[in-house]
Amino acid sequence: MKSYKKEPFIRIDRFVPDMRNILLWTKIYGLEDEGQKYFIDQKCAHINCYFTRNKSLFGDLRYFDVILFNLQDVSKGAYNLPEIRSSTQKYIFVANDSSDNFPVCNPVYDDFFNWTWTYRFDSTISYRFITIYNTDYEELGNHFRWNYNMKPIDASLKSQFVTKSKAAVVFLDKCESRSKRKDLIQDLQRNLAKYNLDVDIFGSCGLNQCKRKTMNPCFWRLRKNYFFYLAFEDSLAYDYITDIVLYAYNNNAVPIVYGGARYDSYLPPGSYLNAVNTSAKALAASMHDIIENKEKYYDFFRWKNYYIISKSPILNACALCEVLNSPNPVQSTNKD
Repeated sequence: MKSYKKEPFIRIDRFVPDMRNILLWTKIYGLEDEGQKYFIDQKCAHINCYFTRNKSLFGDLRYFDVILFNLQDVSKGAYNLPEIRSSTQKYIFVANDSSDNFPVCNPVYDDFFNWTWTYRFDSTISYRFITIYNTDYEELGNHFRWNYNMKPIDASLKSQFVTKSKAAVVFLDKCESRSKRKDLIQDLQRNLAKYNLDVDIFGSCGLNQCKRKTMNPCFWRLRKNYFFYLAFEDSLAYDYITDIVLYAYNNNAVPIVYGGARYDSYLPPGSYLNAVNTSAKALAASMHDIIENKEKYYDFFRWKNYYIISKSPILNACALCEVLNSPNPVQSTNKD
């Protein structure tokens, strides 16, 4: 097993006293800019953070306040790790994908990281793939209470559904997945056939293509033709819900979700169907019933009277810099 020395610095002379120096040990998607550029461009509340990939910048790795390691590289094994570290440093495990897709099993990482920056709600720095706002476009954060007594939608919104005639669609290019979602889709197709309904698959995993370089033609078809969109995740990991659910929400369709997240914490109540812990037979019956009963279908869109749902920037580094500037930063959980 690979080992490393972890030694305190008795005194560290800061090159810039209030700068938080962050070393990207591995490549991390979305964090490509060097220096303070990211924090300035994003108009972060704190801009005294500095990104670099230059491991020799200070001549000693212990001068870095933070070292970031991404999930994909860590899951490949333990190699080329720092040989020495300061007990005051933050080694941050960064995950922008599912732990089910990239498991980390090497024991060298036991007690290696002292902070986490992932989609998990219990991370040191947590992020979501989607953000919820009220209708005044004020972000509601992570700890608000959903409105369960929502008023019906108006005639104007109802009129946008009149062209819908097809049951469900999914945009799918990754055919094999840890969640085995393709098997569920095929099972659902067999059960929907009893009602003369179907699931259309667009992308390399199906027979249909948008025939354009952008997704806009697919989104147009979803909005005009389909009642449901299958927002099936590629893995069933705890708290893992990506922005594919927005394909439905942004295009006047009802998402049918399938994943490991607690969807009632992330999505408006009554706005989706959950394919977890139900059979394809029961799901097909529910879809048919909702399609036949327009008032039931309309109820799935009551959330539009109260909320706006949009895509979040993955790994928003403003949050990282804010935590590093906190007067009461999260205590290290790593053992000396």
